[in-house]
Amino acid sequence: MESRFTNASITDGMYSLNSLYCAFSKEKSPACKELNLANYEGEGIIYQRDQYWNKRAIVSTQASVLLLSGKLDPQTPHKYAEYLFDALDCQKKELITFDYAAHVATVSTPFGADINGTSLNCGMELLVSYVKNNGDLQRMDRSCIDEMPPFNLTVPIEYVQGFFSTDEVYDGVYNASFSQTEESA
Repeated sequence: MESRFTNASITDGMYSLNSLYCAFSKEKSPACKELNLANYEGEGIIYQRDQYWNKRAIVSTQASVLLLSGKLDPQTPHKYAEYLFDALDCQKKELITFDYAAHVATVSTPFGADINGTSLNCGMELLVSYVKNNGDLQRMDRSCIDEMPPFNLTVPIEYVQGFFSTDEVYDGVYNASFSQTEESA
């Protein structure tokens, strides 16, 4: 399983959580047995499958659903947000799509900063408004959507120098003075 993630084109290292799952669940699969983490007293922390397992959720007529999706999300592609939206059998639902957002739309949708210089994320602003308005989609403030910046591939200089040890990410020459090791930090 680890090699499947480490050899993927895009990954975030979530495979490292497998050991925690094995330890807490006390699962007996070959992968978990190999880790030998479930040899403690006590029950595993895992929910048993019940009548709700593997069933489509039924949305209450009093409830609403807000879905946020980014079209640049390699982990949960946008088409699945559309499939889920279409499958939801309810009247009060909304799918807000960000053309240039990646995974986790509540943090990958920056559109500016507040008066203290704190970065603002449109996805989070939408979620906050949704909650503040008790899930009333009609009263939700969507103004940040119009403030989203255009697509931009400019990499901040601190990232260029820190990660790539150059002044120009696409065509730059390596500069050892930008490299910092643990020993020199």
